[in-house]
Amino acid sequence: MSIGRACRLTMRGSRMLWKETPGYTALMYVTPVLRKIADYWGIFFTARLLDEILGARTLQGLVGYAGLLLLGGHLLRYIITLLESVISQKGFIFCQQTRMIFAKKVMEMDYSSLEAEDTHMLYKRVERETYNDGKNLQLLRYTMPQIVGELVSVGLSVALVWEFLRTMSSSGIWLIVFAALVLGGMWVSSLCNAAVNRYWIKCNNKISEDCLQRDGYVQYFEQYERGKEIRIFRLGRMMIQKLMESYRVIDAALDERLAKVLPAQWIGRITQESVNVVVWCVTATAALQGRITLGGMTQYTSSLNRMVTSITALWGYGIELWYNAEYLERYFEFMDTPCRMRSGCIPVEKRADMEYTVVFDHVSFRYPGSESYALRDVSIKFKAGEKMAVVGMNGSGKTTFIKLLCRLYDPTEGTIYLNGIDIRRYQYDEYLSLFSVVFQDFKLFSFGLGENIAVDREYEEEAVLKAAQKAGLSEFVEKQKHGLSAVLYKDFDKEGLEVSGGEAQKIALARAVCKGAPFVLLDEPTAALDPLAEYEIYSRFNDLVADRTTVFISHRMSSCRFCGDIAVFHEGRLIQRGSHEQLMQETGGKYYELWTAQAQYYRKDAAIGG
Repeated sequence: MSIGRACRLTMRGSRMLWKETPGYTALMYVTPVLRKIADYWGIFFTARLLDEILGARTLQGLVGYAGLLLLGGHLLRYIITLLESVISQKGFIFCQQTRMIFAKKVMEMDYSSLEAEDTHMLYKRVERETYNDGKNLQLLRYTMPQIVGELVSVGLSVALVWEFLRTMSSSGIWLIVFAALVLGGMWVSSLCNAAVNRYWIKCNNKISEDCLQRDGYVQYFEQYERGKEIRIFRLGRMMIQKLMESYRVIDAALDERLAKVLPAQWIGRITQESVNVVVWCVTATAALQGRITLGGMTQYTSSLNRMVTSITALWGYGIELWYNAEYLERYFEFMDTPCRMRSGCIPVEKRADMEYTVVFDHVSFRYPGSESYALRDVSIKFKAGEKMAVVGMNGSGKTTFIKLLCRLYDPTEGTIYLNGIDIRRYQYDEYLSLFSVVFQDFKLFSFGLGENIAVDREYEEEAVLKAAQKAGLSEFVEKQKHGLSAVLYKDFDKEGLEVSGGEAQKIALARAVCKGAPFVLLDEPTAALDPLAEYEIYSRFNDLVADRTTVFISHRMSSCRFCGDIAVFHEGRLIQRGSHEQLMQETGGKYYELWTAQAQYYRKDAAIGG
């Protein structure tokens, strides 16, 4: 990466830190500066006190310098300790704030972006680099203040050795030799320190890439839900082997780093100590010649040595920032992911009569990165209150149809209209509020039972209980000691409920009912239910969804008979539409084929049972 690009990214990250946490960031800059001032305060007044002891020895001078040295030093150290305590506390708040920024971005991203493979991998890598490896903003909040502190150190060093340089200016060629030795030593030491940092960062980059795979294997061991498959299929040995392979890659990277870092560290350390020896020799010679005082000798020696250390450190920090710009680039690439679906501005009309009409007008869709169409030239219209079943073989486009309807994706071609208006023109969150959905791969959360159903911390208990009753959960709720407050799963509560697949599906149905949206979209809503529970749901289906528009997907053809309108999808196209009776009359159609295939299976099953 070019230095200019690295500087722009670093400045953008620094501005972001100031904007999000101005107080904490200010303390981070002030503290290292005060540390350097405290160091040079001690150097300066120790030299003055030493000269006073070896010189006039006046009581006023001795007390004055001793007081300034001790009281000033103690006051500075007290302030630094106080600031460090505040920073330690505020650092936790900083981490919370940066996590909230990250989480907010994830929540606001278009689902189509987050589900895309490249964005998903970018998300995982940026998350790890930020919160596990301490890169991008995390590194920036420490490194930039340290750079300011080292610059202050260099400035104070120059101020304290300026008189020495003026005194030595009459030495002519010897001053030039001395300056050349010191500057050359600083150059070599800085290069070595920069090389060490570069090797560390390159190694960390390599480890970070491999850690994504390693973390994935580790998560398998942490997720007890996978324990059954691991034991039944004896996957443990293979998983451990794969985990150890990833560790071997990390070990090899660490060994390579050690082989390169050690020589650079030794050369840098020897060079820095050599510069210190040169400085001591020159200042000691000047003191013996009477050109400087003994106090001046300690001041100039300490200041020059600290200047060498600071310049060496600046080189290292510069390399860190340069490499960190690569992490910042990935971070901002993720944070700059556009939210195209939120561009609409028209509010959705809130109709008490639920009169909404949806039209798919020659809609085609391809998933990002795919060359084949999941839906092809689909045109369909349905009105409020209608119950429509969507059937078809696996991969026919049924779930994609649902995702487009509730605008998790936008069509590749064609337009979807709601009450005559392109749905992309509506405010995104308002449009989503029209839909209650139970996806085939629905998720529940480790919240309270009532919170899962209401999707809110504050909810009306009566409304939640009514939705639970409609979904067949009344008896389940009554059995719970804590009622609706019972927490699902044991992630955050050791007394959490481990619900069965059927119970989880009923909770998801209750959640869809409780939202009260005008459209209810059900993708295999009874797949995990036993036959009796499924019959119970279907027998009360009209009460469950009331007069709301319902789109129902199922592979069980018999469950579609309660819908007066059935849409048949095949290979991404809408090929048939009508009632069960109408579609069964088309004996050469896909619906007839699917129906008779399943009916034949059940007849054979019944015959075997008989």
